[in-house]
Amino acid sequence: MATIMWPIHVLPARDVSFDIAPRSLAGPSSVSGFGQVVASDAGIWKATLASVHINSRQTRLAFRAIDTLLEGRLNPILVPLCRGDQPVPAGAVEAGLYGQIPHSDDAFFDDDSGYVGTVIDVVAAANVAARAVSMTVTVNYAGDIEPGQHFSVGERLYRVRSFNEDTGAMTFRPPLREAVTAGERLEFDNPVCRMRLATDDAMNLDLQLRRFGTPTVSFIEDL
Repeated sequence: MATIMWPIHVLPARDVSFDIAPRSLAGPSSVSGFGQVVASDAGIWKATLASVHINSRQTRLAFRAIDTLLEGRLNPILVPLCRGDQPVPAGAVEAGLYGQIPHSDDAFFDDDSGYVGTVIDVVAAANVAARAVSMTVTVNYAGDIEPGQHFSVGERLYRVRSFNEDTGAMTFRPPLREAVTAGERLEFDNPVCRMRLATDDAMNLDLQLRRFGTPTVSFIEDL
């Protein structure tokens, strides 16, 4: 069964955070006050969708349906990021490249939505082994790629650490969860991260007057 995705357009959150939680181990401090901390560069993604808007029958049912499908921490879910800080090519939005596309008969889906294509075209220039933290990419069509932007490969999320536009050399964190093959696409348009609920009760839903709510849902990367 394909991994379900959080329906960000149906259940938007007011506050969204995606952070790489470092993995560190610290011993007790000595008498002099000095201590030692050993850290790994692996890291693990954590995300929070805070103040999710629950204000209609549709949103209440959608929230409960996701809760039922996830069954606490048992099943994974794809959590999408916003495109706001991504390397969107200049003029792409104004030209309608991100517009929704109808069926061949010009009809949309029942909810008036259509198909959405991809615009940013960045691919791996060579094979890259799992656990790597750098790769060379070929930029076919994109805006400026900058540190702090995100991309995903498959269902795994990464954050750009540095990029050299002359050579295509890119470093990123965390290390590659899976090997990447030459020509494989880096998803900059709509990056996602495969995650699980941080706790079994993370989808508890408290409603005001049994109708309105603003729950906060926390996730941890599914490794």
